[in-house]
Amino acid sequence: MYKATYEDIVKRIKEEKNLSNEEIESRVNSKIKQLNDLISKDGAAYIVANELGIKIFDLSKKRYKVNELMTGISNIEILVKIVQKNEVIEYKKQDRQGKVQSLLVGDETGAIRIVIWDESQIKSMEEVNEGDILLVRNGYIRENNGFKEVHLNKSSSIQLNPENEFVGNVFINLQKRLQKKKIKDLKLGDNVSIVGTIVQLFEPKFYPACPECSKKLTLNGDKYKCDVHGNVKENFNPILNLFFDDGTDNIRVVAFRDNVSKILKLDDKEVLNLKEDINKFSDARERLLGSQIIINGKVVRNDMFDRLEFITNSVEEINLKESMNELLSKLK
Repeated sequence: MYKATYEDIVKRIKEEKNLSNEEIESRVNSKIKQLNDLISKDGAAYIVANELGIKIFDLSKKRYKVNELMTGISNIEILVKIVQKNEVIEYKKQDRQGKVQSLLVGDETGAIRIVIWDESQIKSMEEVNEGDILLVRNGYIRENNGFKEVHLNKSSSIQLNPENEFVGNVFINLQKRLQKKKIKDLKLGDNVSIVGTIVQLFEPKFYPACPECSKKLTLNGDKYKCDVHGNVKENFNPILNLFFDDGTDNIRVVAFRDNVSKILKLDDKEVLNLKEDINKFSDARERLLGSQIIINGKVVRNDMFDRLEFITNSVEEINLKESMNELLSKLK
């Protein structure tokens, strides 16, 4: 089912007819009144768009810009640049298990998350880096927590850095943030933002990783080997576990690589030094326990311990002015 939100329709009308928000709102309210309130606001906006000759869904179109994507459209083609490459996550649901990986990508019109379910396609992502260009075909659009996502399956294809294709600077609307949720309300699969306090911090672990693709290495004699790049000189990537509390409950949070540095407020070299000197980590833990941050990420299930955990995608400092304004608005 194709679905365009009221905001989607208003945006399309503004782009094609150069009308103001007030003019569009007036037309929509007039249509609702004309139909004796027997139509939703979204439905009235559809009618207004149709009367203005605007086609909300162009099913003959194959290549889309990010800002044109709408829930329910399938067999799409998009040309995008990788903004952020997230870790591969293994899942197990009843009699099914597998892997899933997500990428934050975009073009000059906006950013969107790509979710990859096919393991052969996930493997092909081992060699991609932030800044690479992807030509994606036969994706479909789903909605997750109010955000559109491009989902790929076995019939989808991904071409890396296609010839004669270019994507400019990716436009990311910083005003559109992940939904904030209380820890007590978190559910499996939530892709949200949580605000809270670090109440426990565990010594980081390090795993040998390929310097080219960051995949975990295996020991081959006295050398480390990557399944893709063969024998390589290893990097050591950090994994950090902590407990995060927001007053309603607490949850175990797992962070990888760059996000470890952001949480510990150390540069990459300083984080690596923790591997050799536990005393330096004790200093960092003492400094950070009780500190408050914003963590954006996804809720997953740890089947071994039968509990929900939070996988970090990004970390933000708390904006004290913004937090104060939110508090004041709740007191009014």
